[in-house]
Amino acid sequence: PAATRDMAGPQPKTFALQEQLPPLPIPDLQETSEVYLRSLRPLLTDEQYEHSQAVVADFIRDGGQAHELQKVIVERAKEHKNWMEEWWLRTAYLMTRETHAIHINWFGVFPDWGVKLTNVQAAALMMVSTLEFKRALDDQELPPESARGAPLCMHQFSKIFGTTRIPVEGEDVIETHPESRHVAVFRNDHVFTVTPYHADGSMFSVAEVAAVLQRVLDASSSVLEETEEPSVSVLTSMNRDKWAAVRTDMLERSTVNRASVRDIETALYCLSFEDSSPTSKQEVAQHCFAGDGRGKWFDKSFTTFVFDNGRGGCNAEHSPVDAMVMVGMFDYVVKRTRDKVINEKAHIFEPLPRDAVPAPVKLSWELWPALSMAIETASVELMQLISDVSVRVFKFKHYGKAFIKRYKMHPDFFTQMAIQLAYFRMHGECVATYETGHTRAFFHGRTETIRTCSVESVAFCRTMEQAGATPEERFAALKAAISAHSDYATRALSGRACDRHLLGLQIATYVSGMTPRPAIFTDVAYKRSGGGGNFVISTSNVGYTPLFGGFAPMVKHGYGCCYSILDSRINISTSSWNTCPTTDCQKFGEHLVRSLIDMQQLCIVANPPLPPPSKL
Repeated sequence: PAATRDMAGPQPKTFALQEQLPPLPIPDLQETSEVYLRSLRPLLTDEQYEHSQAVVADFIRDGGQAHELQKVIVERAKEHKNWMEEWWLRTAYLMTRETHAIHINWFGVFPDWGVKLTNVQAAALMMVSTLEFKRALDDQELPPESARGAPLCMHQFSKIFGTTRIPVEGEDVIETHPESRHVAVFRNDHVFTVTPYHADGSMFSVAEVAAVLQRVLDASSSVLEETEEPSVSVLTSMNRDKWAAVRTDMLERSTVNRASVRDIETALYCLSFEDSSPTSKQEVAQHCFAGDGRGKWFDKSFTTFVFDNGRGGCNAEHSPVDAMVMVGMFDYVVKRTRDKVINEKAHIFEPLPRDAVPAPVKLSWELWPALSMAIETASVELMQLISDVSVRVFKFKHYGKAFIKRYKMHPDFFTQMAIQLAYFRMHGECVATYETGHTRAFFHGRTETIRTCSVESVAFCRTMEQAGATPEERFAALKAAISAHSDYATRALSGRACDRHLLGLQIATYVSGMTPRPAIFTDVAYKRSGGGGNFVISTSNVGYTPLFGGFAPMVKHGYGCCYSILDSRINISTSSWNTCPTTDCQKFGEHLVRSLIDMQQLCIVANPPLPPPSKL
């Protein structure tokens, strides 16, 4: 369920309730094993399942390896209020060495503004709205979010601004500069820093921001082609160890490069002016996800994109902040921007003299042969990666959450079953599916996996495709599948699902130096059920706002599926890898649309309206 801000009564400060949050619980071994085995059942043959049952039973038996590993977690929890926090950050993100440009970073598409804006106007409005959010955050005016009446952890909000993932050989680090005052602005490979604050600390007005951003555009378009800037930003898409080596060389050999790199890394965030005018959300999505790979410092916590026609979007680095927290910020920014457009447009952009604001500072680069070659190599490798991923956007306009709730079903769980049905129809089987759940009810909580594929979801898919099944049987199967998903989601949000616990036990094997490695982690069922980042379908509901986005599939033969559910429509994005001959995100999206339509018809047919009461 989406987090909410309860606006009734006096509001506690943003971080006021942090210390009251309970620690992340340590699940019971027996409970985790039962949840895990239940998730394996629909994915395995009887023989495979019996084997996995035996493996799990041996793991958790009295004197089994699990108890020794559980002790490692229990001891860790005595010193860490969230025993998984550092382990998760390091193993899921910082220790990964492959590029996170497409594999981990995610994109967002902003709704249209409702009026025509130039790129400078849209960028200025969004920058001021973004800085207003930061001011509210700094002043702790944003009330803590809550879910089901309980406060949620707000810690991740402190990592939104001034944050960058720094490449280091072996394991990256996260740097946050909360005192930062500047924004790094990209245009045609030129990079500038803009400081939208006066000497007394007050923020620039929209007109002042527009004036300084116009100077960025003027300075980046008047340069002759012979003096094109190097595409230094593509270096952030390299293998992390390679980028770490190149960055170290850049900083050690050139004070100019050191200053430029550090100006970008310490910036509040990045703004990129894209020199295209996408006419659809599909095109915006492609540009924000990948585009030509330029104008994106992939290490930065987030980059806002503004296109020549005023449309907008974002790209965000996942390590320090989960998508739903960023979505909360962007939702605020989009609403504030729209309010400004509607209420103040007439006098917001009163022209200012050119010298009314300080000039933006252009960043410079010094090149040498090895650095030029690194940029060229990174550019080619990034384009190969970009050409391998496809993303498709579907605007499902037939119905939204209002229709689903009419039949007393949860809109998210209903959509998850549509995704299951779409895959089943296209590929003839059901597979391990990941849905993002959060554990922000706990101190420094991040995410937990909701395993969508269940015995009940498979039964629903089969019943839908069974020729002789009645509408009542199909509807009952849908309700049963949604009920099972609801139970699992509740378990995940309360920190009692199986994935983070199993990962913790797996990490504990390395921490303790246990040999032999427990068979549960080498059993084929562990990978087949999604363990170790192997979910075939990776999904996320980004809430109930007009914002939506997407991400790459977790595995080469998989799909990414992201959606937002509004009252009367659903925004959907799907992704797949082109090098996989069996997947196709366009067809998968079409199957999903068809499944949603068929499920709507099922609800109507299986629940005929009651006849009007007799007038007698």
